[in-house]
Amino acid sequence: METIKLYEQDSHLTQWEAVVLDCLPIIDGYHIVLDRTAFFPEGGGQLSDGGTINGIQVFETHEREGRILHTTNFPIPAGTKVTCRLDWERRLDHMQQHTGEHILSWAFWSLFGVENVGFHMGSDLVTIDLSRPVTQEEMDAAEDKANRNIYENHPIRCYIASPEEVDRLTLRKKTEKVAGDLRIVEIEDGDVCTCCGTHARSTGEVGLVKLLRQEHNKGGSRVVFLCGLRALRDYRAKNQVTQEAGAALSVKEREIPEGIRRLKGEIASLGAALREKGKLLTEIYARELLASTQEEGRLGRVILTCQPNLDSKEAKLLLGKLIENPKVAAVVLWPVPGKDGEEGRLCYLAGKAPDSPADCKYLCELLNGLYNGKGGGKANFAQGSGKLRSDWQETAEGLRRML
Repeated sequence: METIKLYEQDSHLTQWEAVVLDCLPIIDGYHIVLDRTAFFPEGGGQLSDGGTINGIQVFETHEREGRILHTTNFPIPAGTKVTCRLDWERRLDHMQQHTGEHILSWAFWSLFGVENVGFHMGSDLVTIDLSRPVTQEEMDAAEDKANRNIYENHPIRCYIASPEEVDRLTLRKKTEKVAGDLRIVEIEDGDVCTCCGTHARSTGEVGLVKLLRQEHNKGGSRVVFLCGLRALRDYRAKNQVTQEAGAALSVKEREIPEGIRRLKGEIASLGAALREKGKLLTEIYARELLASTQEEGRLGRVILTCQPNLDSKEAKLLLGKLIENPKVAAVVLWPVPGKDGEEGRLCYLAGKAPDSPADCKYLCELLNGLYNGKGGGKANFAQGSGKLRSDWQETAEGLRRML
């Protein structure tokens, strides 16, 4: 027995009585089959409805071979008479997005002959795929036309039409997957197409259509948009961000882009000045290290330095300044803390002047052994990293004395 689809008869029905035809156990719950339901099953790009059956939550709804399956956590025995309640806020959201998609697709089609070749309704965003890329001017014009259709509050009629009646209609889109009678959604002075979903009674219920952006998609264009309460909430959130950005930049809202460009320029200038000062400090620190390490060991003059506050670029810069000097080899170690609970790493570089007798590959092998690390290189340069231990500096000092 197929389930009677009440949602096709009245998209605003929120409570009804039914009888359980079947209760099918699944891995993580049950599929309840009713003799009649207003819960819309996911399909045609539209998300499924939810609500309750005798107070038991319905999470999702799907259709298989004419039977509507309501997913629940608890069983309801076959033959039970039940009271069903629709999650109206969820249904209204889906109707606003779906009906808005009809209106927007019709606007692109009627204005520019651009066809809708795909529709997807997500929990956050809604998209339509158009048959060709569209310009920003076309986006604006379609958005204006769609919203005029909403403001005019045209009635929307859903009905079943025979093949002969369908042939007499000017359809924006006709499904080729179903033969025989078809369900038609017709908006007065607007869209006419085949569709199985739930729709508003009039265009005014959609409230608003707002296009957010477009993306290239398979030679066409994917338009991202929101309707109704989703569009309102999106505007509210973005308005709050805009106000906070304006306050942070000490500019009026319309001046935010210029304020950001100015701030980026200031940051770039400060960054350049900071890098120059960093280079100067590195040169000064390199001279101090050279002055404090005059003695030679079995590998010649080797400067080993631990730098807790350097990053990789700064470490390379320091190493380069040290080995600019004749007969000098240098080893620079610095820590990289772990992220999200991961262990940190101890990084090291070894380099030498052309006339230094040291072997950087050998120095790297010593460090690999001390820090359980990996790395390598050649006689003139080597690098690696190992486990970051709390005593990494003491361990390095021991190696320095040995060298």
